[in-house]
Amino acid sequence: MSLGKPSAPSLPRLGIVAALRWEVQPLLRKRFHVRRLYDNVYSLELGQDLVVLSIGGISAQNSFRAARELAEKFQVQGLLTLGFAGGLAESLLPGDVVMADRVVDLATGEQFPCRGDLLPVRVAQRGVLLSANRVIGSAAEKRRLGKDWGAVAVDMESAGVARAAALTGVPFGAIKSITDISGQSISIDFQGCQSEHGVLSAFRMVQKGIQSWQAIRDLWALGLGARLAARNLAAALILA
Repeated sequence: MSLGKPSAPSLPRLGIVAALRWEVQPLLRKRFHVRRLYDNVYSLELGQDLVVLSIGGISAQNSFRAARELAEKFQVQGLLTLGFAGGLAESLLPGDVVMADRVVDLATGEQFPCRGDLLPVRVAQRGVLLSANRVIGSAAEKRRLGKDWGAVAVDMESAGVARAAALTGVPFGAIKSITDISGQSISIDFQGCQSEHGVLSAFRMVQKGIQSWQAIRDLWALGLGARLAARNLAAALILA
């Protein structure tokens, strides 16, 4: 089902893109005039602002499509990527909320400046956010990437939203909540969790996560971190 452009009085100020419903479920449960518009697109009020939120799926490609749709359909004045990230800075703990000053596409080296004033939010740290095309599961690789790029965190969607913002000529921002720390390795074979289209599948990730005791422990720790990250992300936005 698809909707036409809403009337001018109801236009949201900001378009927000998350990868998974899990990332924003606590925010939607707060019931700040949350309304499902169609498919995985919702409108809600954050502070004094009406925003539109799309749950676009994992990967930069999915986030680009979702962000571009929000920009074109709702004529938003800014685009924001919101959700989970892995920690690269040793000071970050699960549930810490970070704001990006700059997003760097790890595959291409492209850099995208970020606005920090799109939404009021309480953050633990600001800095460079890396956008990767795969899950960074090794503690050694996390530490190396953090050192090489001076980055605080890594995700898989921010470059896609950044490109959509650049294409449509609106400001871009990134707010992420940490699920796993820099010293935490995850033994799950994430390459084997990809769909036939190369997109990371949450269902396949669970399947891989129950194939060994170590993978079960890693998946359990990641799940606990994700639950805390989602809860703290909602609180950081609502209580700012």
